[in-house]
Amino acid sequence: MTLVNPNDFADRYVAAWTETDPEARRKRVEELWAPDGSYANAIAVVTGHEAIATQVGYAHDAYATGGFTFRSCNNARGQHDTLRFNWVMVSETTGALEAVGFDFVTLDDEGRIVTDHQYFDTPPSYVVPAPGEAAA
Repeated sequence: MTLVNPNDFADRYVAAWTETDPEARRKRVEELWAPDGSYANAIAVVTGHEAIATQVGYAHDAYATGGFTFRSCNNARGQHDTLRFNWVMVSETTGALEAVGFDFVTLDDEGRIVTDHQYFDTPPSYVVPAPGEAAA
């Protein structure tokens, strides 16, 4: 497996979720995930670059609309072909903490994500509708 610096990887990962340009975000997804890689959270399980880029874009837009952004906690740890790292969601204007989460990823031989499981340690109070659900 390609050696991966855990905190550099976590920073690149968080950068995908904060990228405002859809084309640049898609490129970041392609660099981070294997072509058949998957992403799973409490409400979604998606596979492949297109679906992951759509999910990342949805989350970015939904939380940016609420005035939030994501930051790495710089506490990533790697073991064999896995990484675990925390991130926070904070107010873009005040920096106030809104949520704390972590990802557990498995990597392929090139250091790209095969599976990504995302969890909340502290869920956000700000709630957005699931993808595909119209707001009433």
